[in-house]
Amino acid sequence: MSTKPSTIEQSGASPLPPDEEEEVVVDIPVDPLLQLLYARHTITSPVTTSEEREEARRFMVEEMRTHHMAPYIRMIQAAMGWDDFTEAELAEMDKINAGKLEQWESKARDATDNLGDVEVRDALQGKCDLYARIGDLDNFLQANDACSVKTLAAGPRMDLCFQRVRMGIAFSDNNIAAEGLQKAQKLMLSSDWERRNRLKVYEGVYYIFVRDFKKGSELLLESINTFASGELLSFKDFVFVTIIASLPVLSRGELKKKIIDSPEVLSADLDDAYGLLTAIYTCQYDKVFTQLDAVCQHQRRIVYVSPHVNYFFREVRVLVFTQFLDSYSSVTLKSMSEAFRIPTGLLDSMLSTFIFNERITCKVDRINGSVQTYRGDATNFHYHKIIKSGDILINRIQKLSRLVDM
Repeated sequence: MSTKPSTIEQSGASPLPPDEEEEVVVDIPVDPLLQLLYARHTITSPVTTSEEREEARRFMVEEMRTHHMAPYIRMIQAAMGWDDFTEAELAEMDKINAGKLEQWESKARDATDNLGDVEVRDALQGKCDLYARIGDLDNFLQANDACSVKTLAAGPRMDLCFQRVRMGIAFSDNNIAAEGLQKAQKLMLSSDWERRNRLKVYEGVYYIFVRDFKKGSELLLESINTFASGELLSFKDFVFVTIIASLPVLSRGELKKKIIDSPEVLSADLDDAYGLLTAIYTCQYDKVFTQLDAVCQHQRRIVYVSPHVNYFFREVRVLVFTQFLDSYSSVTLKSMSEAFRIPTGLLDSMLSTFIFNERITCKVDRINGSVQTYRGDATNFHYHKIIKSGDILINRIQKLSRLVDM
């Protein structure tokens, strides 16, 4: 997967003036286990073609065979019903991995007896990396903890936390990812600027994963100018995820300033997402649903946001309907449906659902075929909403207390 290149100035003397020195472009590869996660998502996604699924499967099989990923293969074959590898092949891979592990353990013993803590730590890091590379989650977690104990500097300890987060994501275990983030948070103030920025990306992606778009959007927007987490996802996917998270939660002015006018967003060449942004901002309502459908199809291909397609689709509809109705005190269903280029019956159904769920403050007059908007007092609206939520909470507590008494 492609990543946004990071730039590092060349060391040594340069014939060019300091402000014109050549730059070396360094590509940060996506973590191998995350690449396999993305390939698994391609195989199981309903929007991918058969050719894409076949290519993803070939990639997975080749990657797992090349790196002798016996523990990961066993998990995949059990979960997906594959039979590409025989038990004899897996046993041979186990033997190869045992040999590599023995080498690292030998280095750790020699370092303990004859060398210093740095060499011991390097050997433990080697074991940790080996378990991560072959997809052995349980042994990786133990090795990660052991290596962290021997690591004193905050930077390398944060790297171990990042590795733990990636493993949690790769195995769809939010608890492991959350644990890694909590440990990294404690080290943040003692670490360097680059790792603190990487932590924002990791946290932002995690919050998106668990559907906290507000927190996720804040963190991703803060790091969009300094993105350096190519091991987690490509820059293009990062920008797309940022747009998905930001669109439902940002105000119109913030959307213009932080997303639409952002050079980083423009550089990502996301025609579908940027088209939706501009259609909403410029009130081109006839283009909204066409662009929204394209974005949702794209969203289904990205593992971090694919579970939230229905949520995003609903929130964007609430956003554009509210924006449209804010310009009117009353408008006919027919003219509104023509503006959005959707059938009147479908519009009526969507508005009714949003009104019932108190997402849009308007009422539909089906006799006259009109939508009447009203702008009630926001304080009064929130007061009634709190009262309603409180009643629901009290009812649940009462039910729970009856169960406890039984």
